[in-house]
Amino acid sequence: MGIRLPIWTIIFLAFHFSPRAETNGKKPNILICISEDHAIRFLANSEELGTSINPTPYLSRISQVGELHPLAYCTNASPSYTAFSLLTGKSKSAKREDFDSSQFLSQHFKTIGYETVFFGSWTWDNDPNHAGFDFWKILDDPEIFINPRIKDSKTQYVTEGHTTDVITDLAIQWVNKRSETKPFFALVSFQATKRPWIPPIRTIDKYNAEWFDTPETFSSSLESRAPANKYQNMNIGADLDLVLDLFLPSYADLNSSKTTPSIWAKNWESMNDEQKTAWGLSWKPQNEAFSRESPQGDSVSIWMFQRFIKNYLRCLYAMDENIGRLIDSIDSKVKEGYNFIYTSERGRFTGEFGWFGSEWMYEPSARIPMVFANFKGLSAPVFKTEEIFRDFDLYSLIKNLVQPMTSGPTQIMPQPSSTRIGNNQLYFSHLDHPGESGVSPHHGLRKGKYKIVHYYPFDEWEFFDLENDPKELQNLYNHVTHSTVVSEYKEYLDNAGEFRKNKRENQLFSETWKRKQRSPENKKR
Repeated sequence: MGIRLPIWTIIFLAFHFSPRAETNGKKPNILICISEDHAIRFLANSEELGTSINPTPYLSRISQVGELHPLAYCTNASPSYTAFSLLTGKSKSAKREDFDSSQFLSQHFKTIGYETVFFGSWTWDNDPNHAGFDFWKILDDPEIFINPRIKDSKTQYVTEGHTTDVITDLAIQWVNKRSETKPFFALVSFQATKRPWIPPIRTIDKYNAEWFDTPETFSSSLESRAPANKYQNMNIGADLDLVLDLFLPSYADLNSSKTTPSIWAKNWESMNDEQKTAWGLSWKPQNEAFSRESPQGDSVSIWMFQRFIKNYLRCLYAMDENIGRLIDSIDSKVKEGYNFIYTSERGRFTGEFGWFGSEWMYEPSARIPMVFANFKGLSAPVFKTEEIFRDFDLYSLIKNLVQPMTSGPTQIMPQPSSTRIGNNQLYFSHLDHPGESGVSPHHGLRKGKYKIVHYYPFDEWEFFDLENDPKELQNLYNHVTHSTVVSEYKEYLDNAGEFRKNKRENQLFSETWKRKQRSPENKKR
């Protein structure tokens, strides 16, 4: 499949965003792209890692000309139903069974006369029609990245290629065929950034010449932080598998100790012979270099970091490239103005504290990108960037887009709803254990420059001053100088927890369970 790369420049984007013909009061089209996860520091160049490369050039330019909210967060950093908070207006910790399906955001837009469409990774139990999407094409198995089976309301079929390219192709086909009698609400969901970070074969050589410095906290002892930090399964050196995550060759028996196929094994089996040959030839020089060097000790962790971060960035680059393709196609076909939103389900650790996972309330996994842009003459929104923006805030923000267009800037922020817990604060909770990475259940609150976190099964606490300690290295919970503000924030957290009515947060964990979780073999630092 050929990939046409539009040459995007600031000048060209400025032309897109310039006030041209007004929409004459017509309802604006809405395009939303969402990824599985996106480390916020990779929405520009990567100077912090010793290189000036930019894995998301297109999204970076949009964020410069449009709006990038600097304080956007997810309310839970675990895997969840696709776009749950965006579609429901609820925190990802809310009970799915309590949600009224007539209140889906897509259902709302369908009711007011929009064409509603969905493409990509869909992880709900029911198909997108249940959520109010008129037309949809989804991945039958979101764990298959190469040659996926595509499902729609009538058929299933296998398509050759990488899902990032395939999903975009499906969306572009719809753009080319659609009637413009209705405005559209389109949601495109990319899953390529999920573990084990399988990039398109065409991008495997990208970044080979780059050397990425590890973050300064890569080998941190974590002594100041809660003991929960030392009991998890997301250490790059200890928990990434050389074959199943990093693709060192061992194809003969990919699942020798597993009862179900690994994600990598499923994708290897999904490849055709030509793709397997191309994949093997692409990795061969890198794998041979690893064998020659035979790294030991800390050098192995550094090598694993290089392989992990390059694959992650290759996945991001391919997604960014395809978002550019999609917008290029829409711009050439759609006459009316449209709004574009890009966000992510959650963030991700990319070497901070030596980790690769998510699920924590710490900034790398809790912060998410939130990019908003308007095309073809729609008035530009103005975010209240001093206020925290939560994933479920998108629900009401997008609803508010359907209003008469004006010639000047419009301030767009979500209206008060039953899920808001006060201005400028975030309530975050992680309920699953062992979950994806064995992270202890915890909940916490950020308000202003402070963040408090409670690992309630073990009654362990953390308190951070994010203004003076943005990397969250110094736990101030037991500092006498902060005792008053800590007490104040514990009260904030209690009130927020009560608001959420989350019974798991008051659950009593048995001593047997706690001893098992804190056994020596589970300790990583």
